[in-house]
Amino acid sequence: MQADHISRVVFEYAGRIGAARDTHDFLKLNADMARDLVGADRCSVWLVDRKREQLWTTVAHGVDEIRIPMGTGIVGATVSGDETILVNDTENDPRFMKNAAGGYQTKSLLSIPLRGSDGVVIGVLQALNKPDGFLPEDSELLGLAAAYAANSLEAQRNREAAEGARLLQKEIDIASNVQRKLFPQVLPKVDGLDYAAFCRPAKGVGGDYYDFIAMPDGGMILTLGDVSGKGIAAAVLMASIQASIRAKVVEPPASLANLIDGFNKAIYSFSTSDKYSTLFVAQVDSTGRKVRYVTAGQEPPVLLRANGSVESLSIGGMPVGLVPFAKYEQGEVELGVGDVILICSDGVTEAMNPDEEMLDGEAVEQLVRDHAALSANEVTLKVIEAVDRFANGAPQSDDITITVLRAV
Repeated sequence: MQADHISRVVFEYAGRIGAARDTHDFLKLNADMARDLVGADRCSVWLVDRKREQLWTTVAHGVDEIRIPMGTGIVGATVSGDETILVNDTENDPRFMKNAAGGYQTKSLLSIPLRGSDGVVIGVLQALNKPDGFLPEDSELLGLAAAYAANSLEAQRNREAAEGARLLQKEIDIASNVQRKLFPQVLPKVDGLDYAAFCRPAKGVGGDYYDFIAMPDGGMILTLGDVSGKGIAAAVLMASIQASIRAKVVEPPASLANLIDGFNKAIYSFSTSDKYSTLFVAQVDSTGRKVRYVTAGQEPPVLLRANGSVESLSIGGMPVGLVPFAKYEQGEVELGVGDVILICSDGVTEAMNPDEEMLDGEAVEQLVRDHAALSANEVTLKVIEAVDRFANGAPQSDDITITVLRAV
């Protein structure tokens, strides 16, 4: 008779459980089946909320959601001890919580842990008030139901996580496309200057940026920056910084130092304390020969003269957005034919190989020196090739951005 009863219950619920489309409906049907299998009055499914350190009823016959601190009551003991607990006299069990929800009186209960595939308890299946009390055989029956519920719950969570990951990747792809369009699509022409740039984020979207802004006098403003952090948060700040700079330099500034000073205060006012940006800003005149610049916490660009000498463009100040009272100085250089300026983010000079060795700046500098006779675009590609060759398959740890200027 018991075998017939079990078969009828399983047959009744199997199809409905298989057709359930969301986690709550699925667990509600499992609770109903578990109740009917052992002839209990009620059944509940408790889940572990590790973040809040709580246990909560995703399904509970006859009551609304209940939340209790981790370790509380018999359900808490089931989780902490990872064991089945059978109690037919709750009045004399010190673990039992006396203040029952909704005035419901629990006299007997059977509590079974739900274990994930890694063996960690993720919840509890609990049956309440069986006439004449629960038997050891009921533990076996509910144990099978609990294992089925746990496996299905984990599968459902994995499906939801996979769908969430898919949607997140779709959002990242959209953000990446938008970010690529923020980079200048057409480079302003400046007499006497050949230049090129490249940016490759480490994680689809990133916080590195570059820009070239044409000036009415035939010159241009160029920027290269690196926002702290990575991912979408850094990309949002990057877009804000780029838009702010473009809004401020519609005309050639009288002083780059004053421009960056005011810009620093603006960035500080709308970003959080952990968000700032290193920045290199340069103003190139209409002849492509005079360059004024500010290096704000950025890796100092290298000027390789045609005669073989090297200069570091290090005049400037702190990263922008770090403190509101930072002050900036500007430097100025004159370019001659064949001179090359290399500007790059630390994703280049700190690129790592599988042995966690870093590519140093001197190696990059020598690379540019070896290819200084090539076009700015060719020099840029040579640097990227060298970085990738050095990395030797190691994951890109930071955004990589390069700008090369060559006087012609």
